[in-house]
Amino acid sequence: MVSLGKAQDIATSKSLKKRKFTLYTGLGPNFYFNNLVISKDYVRELNYAFVTRFMWEPEHFLSLGFETGYNRLYSIKESPNANSQIKINNAAIPIQLVVSMKFLKDFYGSFTMGQSILLNNVSTLNNGISNQTNATSVSLGDFGLNLGYRKSISDRFFLGTELKLFYSSKLNDKNMGLLFMTGYRF
Repeated sequence: MVSLGKAQDIATSKSLKKRKFTLYTGLGPNFYFNNLVISKDYVRELNYAFVTRFMWEPEHFLSLGFETGYNRLYSIKESPNANSQIKINNAAIPIQLVVSMKFLKDFYGSFTMGQSILLNNVSTLNNGISNQTNATSVSLGDFGLNLGYRKSISDRFFLGTELKLFYSSKLNDKNMGLLFMTGYRF
C-alpha cells in the first residue's frame, strides 16, 4: 500500500516530467531582397511564409529537428500593354534540418540547412487567350538563420515571434520574415 505522501510525490514527479518533443507552427510576412534584372520594378517584395517545425528538446540548451513550410519568395504582376498581362509567383518549400540553441531563458537562435522544392507559376493573358506554365525544381543547398523569442503560457503551450532569414542557393534568392509562432510540447 502506498502512503498518501508517496502518492503525492509520484503525482508531482509525473506532472514535472520533462516533455522532449515540440511541434511549432508559424505564419507571417516576409520581404524579398530583389536581385532580379528583368522586371525588377514590377516585383512585389512583400509576401508571406508559414513554417512547421518538429523539434527534439532535451534538458540541454541544444535542440535538433526538421522544418518544412511554404515561403512565397516574390510575385510579379505586369501589363506590358492594354491587351496583355503577366503574373509570376515564385515560392520555396523547404525540407531542412534544424539546430537550435537557447541563449537566454526565452530567447533562441537556430540554423537550418537542407533542400527546397522551388515552385514557379507563370500565367499570361494576351488578347483574351490565357496560358499557364508551372515549373518545379530542387535547390540542394539552402540555409536559414532564425532569432526568436518564445514564452511558455502553460506546461505544454508556447507563443512567440521569430525573425527568419532564408537563402536559396539555386537562384541566389534571399528573404527575411517575421513569423508569429505557436508551440505544443508533447
